[in-house]
Formats: sequence, C-alpha cells, structure tokens
Amino acid sequence: MMTLSGAWHKLRQDPVLRFMIIALAFYGMSTFEGPLMSIKSVNSLSHYTDWTIGHVHSGALGWVGFITFGALYFLVPRLWGRKGLYSIKLVDTHLWLATLGIVLYIAAMWVSGIMQGLMWRSYNEMGFLDYSFVESVMAMHPFYLIRALGGMLYLAGACIMTYNFWRTIRGDVAPAEIQAKEVLA
Repeated sequence: MMTLSGAWHKLRQDPVLRFMIIALAFYGMSTFEGPLMSIKSVNSLSHYTDWTIGHVHSGALGWVGFITFGALYFLVPRLWGRKGLYSIKLVDTHLWLATLGIVLYIAAMWVSGIMQGLMWRSYNEMGFLDYSFVESVMAMHPFYLIRALGGMLYLAGACIMTYNFWRTIRGDVAPAEIQAKEVLA
C-alpha cells in the first residue's frame, strides 16, 4: 500500500493492482479475525460453526484467490507475447462479480455461524437445548442460498477470466479496442 503513495491514480488504470489491493484487504481481514477467534469467549461461540468456514474462505478465496487472479492477469499476456489482455472490460467485470460474490459468501457464513453458535448454546429452564440441530439447520437455509449465490458470482468471474485468457492467448483484439485504435489513427 505504501508503494502507491502518490500513485493512487494507477488504481483506475491497472486491473492487476485492483485485484492486489482487494486481496490485501482480505488478507488484513483474515489476519485480524484469526486471533479474534482464538479468544476463549469468541471461540466458544464460533467453534464448529459456519463462522469458522467463512473465516477460512475469506482467506482462501479473498486473499489467495484475488492475489492469484492479479498475478495471472499480469503473467498471461507476457507468457504468450501479447501486448495486453483481450479485454480490460472483462477484467473489470470479473473484479466486481468476484468481489460481490465473495462478500456475499463470507457475510452469509459469518451471520449463519453466529446464529448457529447462539442457537446451540440456548438452553431452557430444564437444561435442555431450546433448538434442535434440525431447527438450527432450517434457520440457516436463507444464508445457504446467499452463500450459493455468492459462490456462483465468484465462479462466474473466474469463467469470464478464463474466456479472457483464451481470447488473449489466441491473439484476438476486443471490438471496442479496435474502434478505439481507429479513432486514434
């Protein structure tokens, strides 16, 4: 982040940089959340719940996924000797689909995990659980739908990236870029 000091304008133009900044945000979130979840009172709520799964996915899909996407967008044109990617608009579409997808995915897991933990530690006056395991699973159904939607958006972004790479490797030029070159000529 400090290397961008005075060069923040590059974020508007460089898709690789945008992926890496978002990856850095997820890295920071994951490395803050991990020690938080190790606190005994927090761990007693989060242990064995979807919260832990959400935490792992924020690190895996947020940090590792986005840094990998950024690295691939940097490497593919260079490895195949191309001047650039097939389409920067497809890169932007991938960025926003994947970001929205992972945020929905993780937020749904965090909320359902906290709800699970609270339901599993709720007892009645007789000392029995207020909610059965099946009731806790039924209560999480909307969050599983949100998680599925988030996963599909993230996957759709990855499919767009694959298409963009395929066209880049073939040496194709996007129609919008051809028109831009004709206007400049």
